[in-house]
Amino acid sequence: MPAISKRNTLAILSVVLCAGCTRGIEADLTAKFEAAQQAFEEADRPEDFLKVAAMYQEIIDSGVTSGAVLYNQGNALMRAKQRGRAIAAYRQAQRYRPRDLDLDASLRYALGGEAPAAHRPVLETLLFWQDWLSYREKFSAAAAAVVATFALGVAAVIRGGRVWKRLALAGVAVSCLLIFSAGYDWYRFDCIVHGVTVQPKVVARKGNALSYEPAFTEELGEGTEFRLVDRRGDWLLIRLAGSQEGWVPEDAAVLY
Repeated sequence: MPAISKRNTLAILSVVLCAGCTRGIEADLTAKFEAAQQAFEEADRPEDFLKVAAMYQEIIDSGVTSGAVLYNQGNALMRAKQRGRAIAAYRQAQRYRPRDLDLDASLRYALGGEAPAAHRPVLETLLFWQDWLSYREKFSAAAAAVVATFALGVAAVIRGGRVWKRLALAGVAVSCLLIFSAGYDWYRFDCIVHGVTVQPKVVARKGNALSYEPAFTEELGEGTEFRLVDRRGDWLLIRLAGSQEGWVPEDAAVLY
């Protein structure tokens, strides 16, 4: 597994500086990043790396949303032999660093060599750029397209002519497409709850109790990804990539 790179360190520090300007984050947040990196470099046992992952979680809980932090947390969790939790961290990091080849390689490794986009929805295939741009970049692109379209519209009214009108109409079309793309990201990241199993053997059942029969012929291994459908008490109704559903104990999975 890769160590924490200098590139990630610079990305982390830039996030801290920007966040400090806008959110008033504590002055010692940068020190927490550096302490987590130092602890990662000095750790040599799974329990040590688990403490490092907790240090990164403390940073995340402080209000910092950073793909670099999530990526480094995933690396620490992999070293701590927490593969399921590492996958969850890598998946969240992908929202903000979709073009990071190191992150992609780490996720593939955590998935056992499986391609991260093994079950790609048809809509995401049509929106082929969906995984090229980060969560924030899509919203920024949509906002820029709206501003540009407004400017073209004003020019079409003032100057007239077919060229300006066609450019304005093209801007409307592009803006609508980018707004839809950003909205789809909001839906799949903020409205849908994802999860990963974190135990070596998880029995999914037909109901929310141990008395129910198993829902599948085989147990779920650690690192099985799913979408949350429902929750009852300490049980989760999950849906696998093949649309199979079953109930698993809440402590057998991590949600994000």
